[in-house]
Amino acid sequence: MVSLEDIELARKRIKGHIKTTPMHHSQYLSELIDGSVFLKLENEQVTGSFKVRGALNRLMTLPKQQAAKGVITASTGNHGLGTAYAARKLGITAQVVFPTDASEVKMKKMQKAGVEVIQEAGYAEIESYARKQAKERGLTYVSPYNDPMIVAGAGTSGLEIVEQLIDIDVVIVPIGGGGLISGIAIVVKAMSPHTEMIGVQSEASPEVYASWKAGHWVGAEESDSLAQGLMGGVEPESITLDIIQEMVDRIVLVKEKSILEAMRTLYEQESFIIEGAGAVSTAAILERKDELSGKQVVAVLSGGNMSEDELLPLLQ
Repeated sequence: MVSLEDIELARKRIKGHIKTTPMHHSQYLSELIDGSVFLKLENEQVTGSFKVRGALNRLMTLPKQQAAKGVITASTGNHGLGTAYAARKLGITAQVVFPTDASEVKMKKMQKAGVEVIQEAGYAEIESYARKQAKERGLTYVSPYNDPMIVAGAGTSGLEIVEQLIDIDVVIVPIGGGGLISGIAIVVKAMSPHTEMIGVQSEASPEVYASWKAGHWVGAEESDSLAQGLMGGVEPESITLDIIQEMVDRIVLVKEKSILEAMRTLYEQESFIIEGAGAVSTAAILERKDELSGKQVVAVLSGGNMSEDELLPLLQ
């Protein structure tokens, strides 16, 4: 299990390389629930998402021999960008296995950052493919979520949340592999135990939800989603599944149309360009405004790596 102390050490380690992201009060969403909604803007992190926190913490704690070999990871985009940033800062060579048919904007950003992008597997296969490549090429595999150092790094966002705001009733966090919500939940449950932790997945990609509900890992069918960054299978033995089971109060599924409406709301009401994966926490507010009525809510916008040219056609 990852501890609060692990997360505090991660913050000291990566502090000079990342931003403390803002907490933005949303007047529109606050009025919608007749309460207070604050948006944790991880989209304003140095690589456009929270993922750089974990990537830096993992690469900075690699033994020299492993770092010298170079690293390989699997990513739908944001973890790849975080790994690219961390690798460049630390002088480590990096490769990213990236899904076929995934965001071209993210792929170009990764290539620009200096990593080799490998597109030879679909969403569900990229992790197993990357692990295989690691063995064959003698590289160090860096998991996007199934690693204590990744979870601890992601949890540094949670430290900021509890320091930026008091008396939080609910924290809502997107779930892909579960690294972000695991890290934040460890902090929140230690420092603000009354706060409810809610995870969000799309109905189109419900594997962690199904596993949480069953009490053990189960596979789930996945279809295409606006929340591409949350897609891809989760390793059955992932440490995040255990942490979520213990620390997260509930997981909810949101409809694809709600994700689109959340992206529209964030763009039109807040002037934020937020990718689908980052907008699912807002989608949960739109779908469940009655049960959140009168509460002080933090919704984590986990990433914003899409262009206005990609967003506007969706909104039309």
